[in-house]
Amino acid sequence: MSASTLVLAAIRERVAALHAAVEPGSDDVSTPEGVSAPEGDDPPSDFGADGGSSVTVPAAEDETPDDEPVLDTGDADGPDVERLAEALADLEAVVTGFAPLIEGGELPALRAELAWARSTVEEARALDGTVEVLEELLEDLDPTLRQGPVEARVGIVVAARTSERRDAVTAMLVQPEWTSLLAHADQLVLTAPISGRKPKRTVRVLARALADADAAAREAAGAAVVEGQSPDRAGAQLSPIATAAHTVATTARVSRPVLGKQARKLADAAAALAGTVEERRRSESVTHWLVDLADLAHRAGEPSFTYGVLHAEAEARRAAADEALGLAVTAYSRSKLHQWLADAS
Repeated sequence: MSASTLVLAAIRERVAALHAAVEPGSDDVSTPEGVSAPEGDDPPSDFGADGGSSVTVPAAEDETPDDEPVLDTGDADGPDVERLAEALADLEAVVTGFAPLIEGGELPALRAELAWARSTVEEARALDGTVEVLEELLEDLDPTLRQGPVEARVGIVVAARTSERRDAVTAMLVQPEWTSLLAHADQLVLTAPISGRKPKRTVRVLARALADADAAAREAAGAAVVEGQSPDRAGAQLSPIATAAHTVATTARVSRPVLGKQARKLADAAAALAGTVEERRRSESVTHWLVDLADLAHRAGEPSFTYGVLHAEAEARRAAADEALGLAVTAYSRSKLHQWLADAS
């Protein structure tokens, strides 16, 4: 099996997932018509078992419990922001992680368009995450403190901001840049300009790509978590960590059929790092929201005590997220997790 076989399959899967995320009725994530795998390299029977290489991916189902309290977020119609965000992030991670293997002039345009699309979709996704944390804080609050004007105001603000962000995503999907993004992604699959076709060099080629992605992630993590740096300053640099860690996790999972359990361990550590970054970002965002809500309530002559209680809880949650992030960075920085890459590449 060659590196080009693995990489092309991963790209094909994620381009199909991107189409399925925005095309109604496209629950079956399959290879676009006219696209076939390169001849000569048949993947092993467990190809894709680690979530990084199969050509068909089952559609994600809504697993929200019926009895879970949910704030009114406005019109439920429109694009599935979570699904679209995941599809964009996964495709960007693959083309970034394996960029050294992708030939031709289409890649820079595609990466620029992916960055453009993600800037809009991630805002909507981040907002959904913030609302989830706010819901959790409200659920744990004494009902007498959240009922009345507090619950009403939170619902109004959440609905307005959610509607605004989802409208921005809907508008993005009709822009010429979005059409161009899909065209460049399809072209990448159709032309398959992937190097690394020699099976004898598969391990070295994949290890080198993963090592480059890993180095970028460690650099981003090291820049954000510096001794004596305040949480607010660190928060400004969280996005590069999340992006770089997701790239490592995706690249490692795609490469696992060749690189083995060491790649799986690296993928797990990178995914854990990305998860702690997301929790840190959400907890910080909620603290800012609660300050705004308290100000709106005060100007409207409403009691703001509840927002102060919620803010204290959010600050405690952010402190815990800071500690978890530090531990995740430390865990990811262990030399044992990375030293095998130098030998393999």
